[in-house]
Amino acid sequence: MSSIMGVSASRGALLETRRQLQFITKSTEILEMKRDKVASELNKYLGQLGRRGDAEKKIMEAYNKFIKALVNVGYEEFNTASIVVSKMGTKLHRHLVMGIEEYDVEIVDKPSVESIPNLVVKEVANEFYKAFIEMLNVAIIENKIEALAYDLMNTARKVNALQKIIIPRYQDLIRYIEERIMEEELSEFVRTKFITDKKVH
Repeated sequence: MSSIMGVSASRGALLETRRQLQFITKSTEILEMKRDKVASELNKYLGQLGRRGDAEKKIMEAYNKFIKALVNVGYEEFNTASIVVSKMGTKLHRHLVMGIEEYDVEIVDKPSVESIPNLVVKEVANEFYKAFIEMLNVAIIENKIEALAYDLMNTARKVNALQKIIIPRYQDLIRYIEERIMEEELSEFVRTKFITDKKVH
């Protein structure tokens, strides 16, 4: 019995190779669906990339207000406010979406900006807090974009390899096994017929 690529040219091997090809084809279809889903999700987030410019603008506006307020009310007012205001607490959440690692940040303790007695300082602190939250959200989105883009690249590479290399190899192997089985069966038929004819004569 002949062997091709380590696979014997038998009907059992043919059935097993066909089963493997069916599994690989199904896996490729699943990867294609994942690739399309990831691409769709990535496009959704790419539309939000412009938010970074807005967030940076808000930070600069808050900074300019801070400089003006510093001149008007003095350093001591801001120093007092920094003592009064409680620290902000955050919690990092890690989760998997379609096998992709993503992170979200939860504000568990907001800084007590409202406790600042000076109205000018309070306004500046509020502006900085809002700008910080906006920049934090931008960072979360950019992290998701990076993770999605990396996964999309890897998934697309796998799909391409399966479609262009692996599946065609299995298809060629199946055709080759079928041809060898046919050749061996034909050879066996001719040999049997020759022996039968010899016995008759």
